[in-house]
Amino acid sequence: MRSESKKQKAESSVGEEQSVIHNPQSAVRTADRSVLSPQSSSLFVYNLLLTALAIPALPFAGLALLARPRYRLGLAQRLGFLPDEVKQCVRDRHPLWLHAPSVGEILATRPFLRALKQTFPDKPLLLSMQTPTAYITAQTKIPEADAVLYFPLDHPLLIRRVLRQVRPAAFFFTETEMWPNCLLMLAREGVPTFLVSGRFSRHARARYRVLRPLFRPVFQNLTLCCMQTRDDAERLIEAGTPRERVIVTGNFKVDGVNERGGQGQAILQAAGLADRLLLIGASTHPGEETILLHTYRRLRTAVPNLLLLLAPRHPQRFTEVEEMLKMGGYRYVKRSQTSGAPITDAEVFLLDTLGELSSFYRTAALAFVGGSLVKGPGGHSVIEPALAQVPVCFGPYTRNFTTVVEELRRAGGGFEVRDGEAFYQQTLPLLTNADARQEAGRRAYAVIKRGQGAVERTLAAVLEVMKSEKLRVEN
Repeated sequence: MRSESKKQKAESSVGEEQSVIHNPQSAVRTADRSVLSPQSSSLFVYNLLLTALAIPALPFAGLALLARPRYRLGLAQRLGFLPDEVKQCVRDRHPLWLHAPSVGEILATRPFLRALKQTFPDKPLLLSMQTPTAYITAQTKIPEADAVLYFPLDHPLLIRRVLRQVRPAAFFFTETEMWPNCLLMLAREGVPTFLVSGRFSRHARARYRVLRPLFRPVFQNLTLCCMQTRDDAERLIEAGTPRERVIVTGNFKVDGVNERGGQGQAILQAAGLADRLLLIGASTHPGEETILLHTYRRLRTAVPNLLLLLAPRHPQRFTEVEEMLKMGGYRYVKRSQTSGAPITDAEVFLLDTLGELSSFYRTAALAFVGGSLVKGPGGHSVIEPALAQVPVCFGPYTRNFTTVVEELRRAGGGFEVRDGEAFYQQTLPLLTNADARQEAGRRAYAVIKRGQGAVERTLAAVLEVMKSEKLRVEN
């Protein structure tokens, strides 16, 4: 009986995962503003370590700032000094603050930001992030944000300084971004904290288990946690979050993709490459480009019209990958230089820009999603290509998207490949058989489509809590 139960749970679809497992109204009734004991000894040790480590790290940090200018970006903001335009935007207006650490999360939260903007048109939206790339993306591609800010370092003095200036009405954060000082100070100030499109992987559970004395009061004081899947929800409850404050609403990335679906086709058209069969290598990491390039050359003997689009995950690697193409003798075109004469015999299209990858999926024949053939990253989002009805390949390391990857595999829309040979054997039949490729794409699409509506469900749950709380939203 136990094995049958496990099997039934494994066979639940992505669509079924999105149902609410707990009633947000029960979260409303129990989410009082009294902060549970912060176990000050653990927090004291955490802050003591932060301070103690900061002092000897200063010389090395100085050298890093001199050697790598990108490290200097946003340093003042990380230390709690807000730009004048941010202070002017939020002063005495109690903004809604949403934190999304990286580019993928920034883009995925846009529909939710839009929904907040429509619901609270008089409230400023403050969007914070961790990386320079995400900061640039937010400034240029997220018009819903009234102000953009680097998230401060999680030291009590810095967090206190920022909170005095921002004074948010509510704080939203995505994925698994848990910062003890920030979240506990918000709770003490009576500011509700909402985890949205939340993810809590097995890896995260193991990490937080080691730090349980520090993070348990953080989990216990979260107002409402809107999780991506049932498994994420159960793991967060196990970590110490009250069960009645945890619901399953789905993944924002399912609602936030393919908003500019025709742009990729237009770019390829301008480069003279629109008639080529497109294989995308998305969000690749060191070691993966080599495998893709080697496999591409093998595939092209059977599919002469094949074009490989390479999109390295991190922009600081664009030059490195370009050198790799030069050394390998590949004919290539860079997205940043497509305004010149078309190069119709190119083998590789190097996507060396930000925020455009998802627009190419609709014109692709097949996609490989990176961060999955190498240990460490845990895989990147397979949702965008699947929603574009494109078969998806990925490596064995996909802990960030375990549920959806398993569902794609079972449905026949996603395919795990462990090395270059497996990638070749898996992709060749799909690239040479349009009917098989289209059927796999339809199956991938069906899996993801069932999970849409995460933004609507999350907003409804958040509003239910806000109604019960005497928030500063209406002030």
